[in-house]
Amino acid sequence: MPAKAKSTVKKVRKNVKKTNLTKLYNHMHKMSIDAVDSEVIKRFKVLIDACEEDLPKSIIDTLISEPKGADTSVFPEGLQPYVKHYVFMIKRDKNQKKA
Repeated sequence: MPAKAKSTVKKVRKNVKKTNLTKLYNHMHKMSIDAVDSEVIKRFKVLIDACEEDLPKSIIDTLISEPKGADTSVFPEGLQPYVKHYVFMIKRDKNQKKA
């Protein structure tokens, strides 16, 4: 009997933990105050589950520690709107605390 040919299709690992993106997701979820935030966060979670790779910890830590000085161009194009919304949420939160 001939040996079975190996599949050329790459298997997708569904249970890969994306701890760094999940950390950003949790941080955003804590700051959510309205329906727009909830919708953005829900779509971000879907994107996290669908993406194949996690981002480096250093990039996420820099974003969380200094959101105003963060360079959004280092993020993949699909994640940039969510990063920009996170920066907006940080600015809004600081403005509400001042008022």
